[in-house]
Amino acid sequence: MHIENSPDFKTVWQLAHNWIGADLDKTNSNAISPELKTAIHRLMQAMSSMEITGRWKGFRIFMDNSFLSSIFDLYHTVKFYQCFRKNKFDKAYLDSFYIKRNEVLSWCKNVIYLDPPPCWVLKTISSNDDITAEVEDTDDENNGWYDKISKRRRQRIVCIELAKQLWEQYPGISYEEMHRHPTMEQLGYSSTFSFKSFKNLVRSVASEPAQLPGAPAKTKE
Repeated sequence: MHIENSPDFKTVWQLAHNWIGADLDKTNSNAISPELKTAIHRLMQAMSSMEITGRWKGFRIFMDNSFLSSIFDLYHTVKFYQCFRKNKFDKAYLDSFYIKRNEVLSWCKNVIYLDPPPCWVLKTISSNDDITAEVEDTDDENNGWYDKISKRRRQRIVCIELAKQLWEQYPGISYEEMHRHPTMEQLGYSSTFSFKSFKNLVRSVASEPAQLPGAPAKTKE
């Protein structure tokens, strides 16, 4: 994947605008706002001091302080000078100059101590996020949780789980048949719960056939 199409790269022009919440299409390169000017200068300063890597037309620039690099980087040195000293912002140039996500995040965190551009902000997991995580459930430990709940609630929990397991084995059983199932009767749940209460209690674990409108009261053998 070319860096132009990679989500891990953005141009200096794009990232500076995102950083301050400015509209790319409304910026006049001849009338740069003070906030955008600061954002662009910060990024270019980081590249010129080799705190982050700049890429132009697929090539890295300002790789080191060697004489050879200074020859190859002469064009960019002039462009950077015009930007820093004369506040000349060449949109086409800045929009072809790419920087990498992980380098910018590390630079923001460890060097300039600023929040990164919003487009690359690391997501923080909160209690409102819809996530699936493996966490320790203290109810699963041997801490006497079952003894702490009321007798009625225990009956409801066991009844629901029993109905769920029976429906997994016999999905064609109707609500009425489940209520009168020999196992339910043996354990006393058929008499503990009326049919109406039982149906409401186990509705969430009932099989699809049992939930169909007009499901037969009895399953024909």
